[in-house]
Amino acid sequence: MPNLQPLALYGRLLAPATGQVIERGVVLTHEGQIVDVGPVEAVSVPLDARSVALGEATILPGLIDLHVHARPHYTPLSLEAGVTTIRDAAGSLNNVTDLRASPSGPRVFAAGPALDAPSSVFGQFGQGVLGRVGDRDAGAWVLETPSDAVRAVETLADAGMDVVKLYEQLEVDVYRASACRAEARGLPVMTDLGLLCTRGLDGAQVDALDAIRAGVRSIEHASGYALALTRLGGDPYAEVLDARLVRHLARTTVSAGVALVPTLVTLAGLAGELGHQRWPNAGFANERARSFEPQWAPLRALPEGHRRSARADLRLARALVREMLDLGGCVVAGTDSPAAPDTLPGWALHAELDLLVGCGMTPLEAVRAATWAAARVLGGDDLGQLRRGAAADLLVVRGQPDRRLTDLRAVELVMQNGVLQPGQHFPTSTVDRTSPGDVLA
Repeated sequence: MPNLQPLALYGRLLAPATGQVIERGVVLTHEGQIVDVGPVEAVSVPLDARSVALGEATILPGLIDLHVHARPHYTPLSLEAGVTTIRDAAGSLNNVTDLRASPSGPRVFAAGPALDAPSSVFGQFGQGVLGRVGDRDAGAWVLETPSDAVRAVETLADAGMDVVKLYEQLEVDVYRASACRAEARGLPVMTDLGLLCTRGLDGAQVDALDAIRAGVRSIEHASGYALALTRLGGDPYAEVLDARLVRHLARTTVSAGVALVPTLVTLAGLAGELGHQRWPNAGFANERARSFEPQWAPLRALPEGHRRSARADLRLARALVREMLDLGGCVVAGTDSPAAPDTLPGWALHAELDLLVGCGMTPLEAVRAATWAAARVLGGDDLGQLRRGAAADLLVVRGQPDRRLTDLRAVELVMQNGVLQPGQHFPTSTVDRTSPGDVLA
């Protein structure tokens, strides 16, 4: 429940949307919203407000992970890492209900069951994972005809889902019917079109260019581009990719206003290139990491042929990211956690941002990719910003993450909907209200 007492946080403010930094600023929140923000001398703080001085710490919007596979028992990890909003990228309707009911998890934008063909990879995950439209326990629904597509999207929309997720083994007419109905219902479409290292290209019907023509909002994992490259005569396994074809794919994506969610951290994990990850809060994070080992251990021992495919996927994804950045396109942050080794929910987002900087983003652009730009993909106008009327989802870190991205990992405080997360406490410093911005012990 949002705090009823106004709260004023004094510190260094970072607005990712514009890059503006206010060295001596204040964020005033009340009942889950930001009611004012700016330099200390420009914000009128009510006398009944609680005022907290954060020294030289940076206050910025909470982070957004645009691609996770969440379960209620590990979503607290996201908040611990400063991730206040997630987009759950396929799961049963019952799982979505549980996620949204969790008292200790982030905001959830949900896809609900993925939509795929009878030959879907979900059929390999055990009985009941792949089901018919309306099955509340299934993680994916089978579509065989355009009428199936319409019924599935209507069911998802009526169930309160925020996005529709489509897979590449759908017949092209079924895929298009799904995207068309989603648009009619005001739901964006995210799509996973398969990779060389996951499902290969043999069973795919839809490539990235097909998906763009169908009107998707975002393409996940840089998937479907290997198939598109192949259909254009290129070789996705080439050590040196055809620059002309990669540029064409990137330009088409940018021209259509489609966002790329490359999930480089998962591709690097599957390629064996992620390396050992360190998490600032060693206790709970390491305990949870150990709980994922039964899932991760087989992936650490993948055969060399699979590793080669994963390296090719990662090489193409990085090339696309670089080209899209050069063209001014929308590249945003998502992790696919906990799909690959060491992609710990929440903390994997920090590794993803490091990898995006390695592709040419500045630290500020990386922060923007996990805040304001990610919120635009979600359609969440009140998220990812420091402005009046925005949600009071705030992150406080030691240092200056717009200059040194590693400072983003130095999480001190996380607020969601104006509420400090369990186990966290404000510093005892107060602010001298007669001389705004002066800190008293």
